[in-house]
Amino acid sequence: MRLQEMRPIHILSKEEAESYALKANLPPPAPGEVWVANIRHNNKFWVAKLTDESVEDILFQVERFDPKGPLLARINSRTWFAAHAQVRFKFKKGKEALLIPQLNNDDTPAIKLSNLVVSSEAIRRKNEDFDPREGNQDTYALAKRVLSLEQVTQDSVKKLGHEIAQFPIRIPGNKATHDRKRQNYLINALNRSEKDYQTYAAHKPKMYNTFDCNCISDAIDIFDDITDYRSVSRSEEEIPELLPGRIVKSLERRGLIFSTSRQAYPTLNQEVGIPWRF
Repeated sequence: MRLQEMRPIHILSKEEAESYALKANLPPPAPGEVWVANIRHNNKFWVAKLTDESVEDILFQVERFDPKGPLLARINSRTWFAAHAQVRFKFKKGKEALLIPQLNNDDTPAIKLSNLVVSSEAIRRKNEDFDPREGNQDTYALAKRVLSLEQVTQDSVKKLGHEIAQFPIRIPGNKATHDRKRQNYLINALNRSEKDYQTYAAHKPKMYNTFDCNCISDAIDIFDDITDYRSVSRSEEEIPELLPGRIVKSLERRGLIFSTSRQAYPTLNQEVGIPWRF
């Protein structure tokens, strides 16, 4: 398995966090902070220190990839049947994620990052391509990864030439509660990834399923677990609602995005100035 590259995160205990704070010459962990291992950035793993009410914005990302073939590519340009979903958390200025090298012998200085991306992926053997048919047969394990936006840009935009659309998540209600709601979504995403970590530790990983336990269902569950304004019951949804071509409609039905969001917000490709290639 590609766990040397693709891992769920691990929320550190107080003692574990203190050891990394000491390594980086930082104060001991403070109340409200969350320290998280297995953050993927610059092709290696880091420990991140996250502060309370640090999330400024949340973007639902849809990554359209090459379905291999000109006819399928034309269909995909209209329907998004070959796509991946993930969630981007943007941090406030002054409350960025602080990353510390995870290996004890790595003395790279700590760095600050303004974005982290939560991405649920099918974990397969090294150099093995993803096959949607195999994904429905308990072939792949599932892991909710957390990556830097720079790592996503390097892997998906620069290397693979994928297009990544971005949809701002709508936070309704009293603005005074928006920071707390955004933070709750982040903590929920981390807790869900920690559960995956525990299944690997027990040698009983959760299995990926192309139709009902996939990147889309996991990304939407980050919000569905917080039921303060959800008007759609997962149990009432049919499987097609959790497939790539229905991502936008599923978000609109929940009131998570506006119907104009796709046109109103630039793609990640536009944001970083790199066109997609298929």
